[in-house]
Amino acid sequence: MDFGGIVNASRSLICAYKSELWKDKFEEKDFAKATRAEAIRMRDELNNSIKAKEE
Repeated sequence: MDFGGIVNASRSLICAYKSELWKDKFEEKDFAKATRAEAIRMRDELNNSIKAKEE
């Protein structure tokens, strides 16, 4: 049996421009671009984890 999950990543998305991964690529004024990049990264990581579990 599989159980769904809820991921709350609001703080890590809002502050993505400050994270080690994005701080050299985005300035504070570009927080929306950093947020998008982080959301895509998180989505891909979740999808890869799901795919690995299915194998």
